[in-house]
Amino acid sequence: MKDDLDARKGPGALFLIPLTFILASLIFLSPLTACPHCVAFPPGSAFTDLLITHLPNAEYWRRAVFEYGQWPLWNAQLFGGQPFAADPLAGIWYPPNLLLLILPLPLGFNVLLALHLAWGGYGLFRYLCADGLAVGPALLGGLAFAGTPKLIAHIGAGHVSLACAVAWTPWLLLAMRRVRGAGGLRAGAGAGAVLALILLADVRWAFFAALLAGAYWLAALPPFAPPRVLAGGLSAAAGFAFFALALSAVLTLPLFVFVGLSGRAGLSVEDAAIYSLPPVYLAGLVIPNLRGFHEWMTYVGVLPLLLAPLGILSRRQWFWGLAAWLAGSFALGGNFALFPLLFRLVPGLAYLRVPPRAWFVVALAAAVLAAHGLQALCDDGLPRLRRRPLTARWLPPARGLAAAVVLLTVLDLWRVDVTLIEARPRPERAAAAAWVAAQSSTGGPGEFRVYSPSYSLPLDDGLEHVDGVNPLHLAASARFIGEASGVPVRGYTVTLPPFESADLSSANADAVPDAQRLGLLNTKYIAAEFPLDAPALEWAGTFGTTRVYENRAFRPRAWMEGGGEAKVNAWSPNRIEVAAAGPGRLTLSEVMYPGWEARVDGTPVEIETAEAILRRVTLGPGPHTVVFEFRPPAVYLGLALSGLGLILLLVVWRWGPRSAG
Repeated sequence: MKDDLDARKGPGALFLIPLTFILASLIFLSPLTACPHCVAFPPGSAFTDLLITHLPNAEYWRRAVFEYGQWPLWNAQLFGGQPFAADPLAGIWYPPNLLLLILPLPLGFNVLLALHLAWGGYGLFRYLCADGLAVGPALLGGLAFAGTPKLIAHIGAGHVSLACAVAWTPWLLLAMRRVRGAGGLRAGAGAGAVLALILLADVRWAFFAALLAGAYWLAALPPFAPPRVLAGGLSAAAGFAFFALALSAVLTLPLFVFVGLSGRAGLSVEDAAIYSLPPVYLAGLVIPNLRGFHEWMTYVGVLPLLLAPLGILSRRQWFWGLAAWLAGSFALGGNFALFPLLFRLVPGLAYLRVPPRAWFVVALAAAVLAAHGLQALCDDGLPRLRRRPLTARWLPPARGLAAAVVLLTVLDLWRVDVTLIEARPRPERAAAAAWVAAQSSTGGPGEFRVYSPSYSLPLDDGLEHVDGVNPLHLAASARFIGEASGVPVRGYTVTLPPFESADLSSANADAVPDAQRLGLLNTKYIAAEFPLDAPALEWAGTFGTTRVYENRAFRPRAWMEGGGEAKVNAWSPNRIEVAAAGPGRLTLSEVMYPGWEARVDGTPVEIETAEAILRRVTLGPGPHTVVFEFRPPAVYLGLALSGLGLILLLVVWRWGPRSAG
C-alpha cells in the first residue's frame, strides 16, 4: 500500500500537493472565489464581523501607515478610544496580515483566508505523512480539515483571526511531533514559534492549541510511552516555553495591561458559556446543517465520520478519539458538566467565551482518524477482501479507492460549504454616515465623534464612534458610556451600548441619552432608528429610516476650563498637538490610559484624569503647545522581547544541534 500510494517520490509532488490544497481552498470558498472583491456574510444575516471589526481595523491600520507614517498603537475608532496595539483583533502584530496593507480590501481578506485554508490543510497532510501515512490517506485528512464546515462557517461569519489561528494548529502538531522524538532545543524552539504565531493571530484559539499540543506531548511520555532522554525533553520544554512567550510578547504584554483594566475578568460561567452547543446539534454529525449557525456547526463529512472509528480501532489512535470526546464535551458548554467544572478550576479559562469553538479540535481529530482509517482499509481491508472470490473482481486498486474517497469527501464537504457563505458586494456608505462625514471642516478624524443607540452608523464608515463592538473594552469607558447613553451596562457585554433585543431598530428606544455626558466625549451627532426626545438634541435631518440629531451640548476635542482658547493643531493615532492659552486646565476629550504622555512646550507634565475617563493637564499663563503622545511601556518592552526572541530563534535554527528524531 505504501508504495502504491506514495506519490511523494516524483519531483513534481513538491508543487502539485500544495497546489492541490490551494485549488481545494478556492473550491471550499467558491462563493468568494466567484466574487473575490465581495464580503463574506453568514447566510441570511445582515451582519458580519468582517465589516464590524476586521475591515475597519485594517483600513485604520492602512491610514495610519500611509497617511500619518505611524504604526497605530491607539484606536480612535470606537468607545472614545482604546489601545490598538493591545487588541488581539487589530491584527497588526500577525505577520501574514501585512498582506492587508498591500492588497485592496476586501480582496486582501479573501486572499488571506484562502491561503490560510490551504496552509492548514497542507499542514495536516504533512503531519499525517510524518506519521507514516501514504499520500492518499494524508490527502484525505488534509482536505477534510481544510473543508470542514465548522471552519468555513466561521469564515462566513467574518471571524478572520480565528480562522487564521486554527489553520496553524496542524503545523503546531507537526512541530510537537518532532519534539516527541529526541526533543532538543531546536525542536522546542520551532514548536514555540508556531504557538507564538497562533497567539499573534488569535489569543483565544491559542488556549485550545496549547492544550492540545501539551496533551499530544504528554501522550508520548511515561506512563503512556517508553522513557525518553531527559535532557532532550527538558531543553525542548524550555525552548518551547521561551520562544512562545518571547515571540508573542509584543501582543501579550500590552494585552495583559489592557485585560486588567477591562471588564473581561468579571466573566461569570453564564457569560462564558454563551452559545453553548445544544445536544440536539450533535445530530449534525450525520445530517448537515445547511445554512446553519457557525457556532453550532458539527458536520465533518460522511466518509470521514465512517472511517474515523476504523482509525481508532485498527491503528490504535486512542489519543485522537479521546481528544474528540473531550473537545465535544467541552463544546456543550453549560449543557454538560465539563465546561462549568473546568471554568472554575483551570487558570485563564475565566477569560474565554463561546465553548463551541472547541469543536475545531473535534473536526481536526475526525480528519486525522479518517486518514488513519483509510490507511487501515487499504493496508488490511482490501487484501482481506481480495482473498474472497466473490468480491475480489469488484475491488478497485488501493490508489483508486483512496482517490475515490478523497473526491467524494471534497464534493460532500463542498455541497455543505457553499451554503455557509454568502458573498455580497461591500455595502455603500450609509446616507446618514455620508452626511455626517460631510459636516467635518477638516475632512479627517479628530474633530468630533458620533453615537448611535441603534447602531445606525455602520462601524466601517470611517467615523469616530462612542458606540462599538469589541470583546475587549475598558471598564471605565463602559461605565461612562452606560451613563451617557442611558443604557445601563450590567455585567460583561461585547457591545456598547448593550442591547437585549435582536431588533436593533427598537432595542434601546426607551433609553434617554445624556447629551451633556455625550458632549464631554466630543459627540456632535447622534443617529437612531427611532425618535430621541432629550434636552440639547436638535433634529438635523432624516436619511431613509435614520434620524440624525445634533448635540448642542457638544464639547470640542480640546477645551480650557475658565474660557481660555484651545485648538487641535495636529491629530494622528499616536500623537495629538494642541495650542492653548493659559492659565487654566486643558481638557482633551480622549480616554485616559497608561502610556499616554504629555509635554507642555517640550517639558514633560503629569496627565490628570478628568470626568472619570478624560485627560487633563494644568497650564500656566500665556500661549502653550501641548503634545500628547502614546508611548506604552508594555508595547516597547514587548517589541524588545519579541525582537530578541526572533534573533535567538534564527541563531538556534541556524546553529543549534539537530535532534535525532
